[in-house]
Amino acid sequence: MSDRIIRLAENIIGPTDQKRLESYGAHVIQHGWATRFTWTEHDGDPLFDIFRGGADEHLAARIGRHRDRHEFFAEDAAGQQIAAGTLAHVMAEIDTFLKTGSGGGDQNPA
Repeated sequence: MSDRIIRLAENIIGPTDQKRLESYGAHVIQHGWATRFTWTEHDGDPLFDIFRGGADEHLAARIGRHRDRHEFFAEDAAGQQIAAGTLAHVMAEIDTFLKTGSGGGDQNPA
């Protein structure tokens, strides 16, 4: 056994939650509420980005995890909080946000 100490980052999005988020990304695409998803990073923290819009694609929502609050969060493209809490709660709130068109892009007047 090694005497080496391994320090893991606090409250990162682990492999199980990564799989749940990617499955969720497929769910919102299947319903037509998004066009793609991807992983990004900010200050060493992973973020799950959901996009919509085709040729005029834009960020609709972003999911991350607060290290200090021990909760997941979702923000819109402007950085305004959509929801915070358990991952299941955050995903349910994003469903509503995207279904109602609040994720931007489809409210542009013709």
